[in-house]
Amino acid sequence: MKIAVLIARVLLGLIFLVFGLNFFFHFINMAQPVMSPAATAFQAGLWGSGYFFKYMKVIEIASGLFLLLNRYTALFLVILFPISVNIFLYHAILVPPGIPLGTVIIILNLFLAFAYRKYYSGIFTAKPVV
Repeated sequence: MKIAVLIARVLLGLIFLVFGLNFFFHFINMAQPVMSPAATAFQAGLWGSGYFFKYMKVIEIASGLFLLLNRYTALFLVILFPISVNIFLYHAILVPPGIPLGTVIIILNLFLAFAYRKYYSGIFTAKPVV
């Protein structure tokens, strides 16, 4: 189990680090898939905000780095989970050609959340005591 967790953590960390850095430095030339009008409108809204992608990519780079360094892993998995879900749903609903990577990301994130589940016990306390 430890080896599977190590492989999943490093793989997820690399995915987010590499794709986050690629946003700023463009070292991977990726062709854009044909997008539906809904996907185009969704992406235009995010780009139109002026900050969304930059902010998200900085979070991805930092999270990927911390996953690779194995520091604050449970925290950064929680931070990455909404991003992972959105990547998966974006490709599942709006741009299906990217579904394989979206599926890998969500599976890795869920597997690691299960592996680090003991660190989340405090979050699921019904009536916390101060």
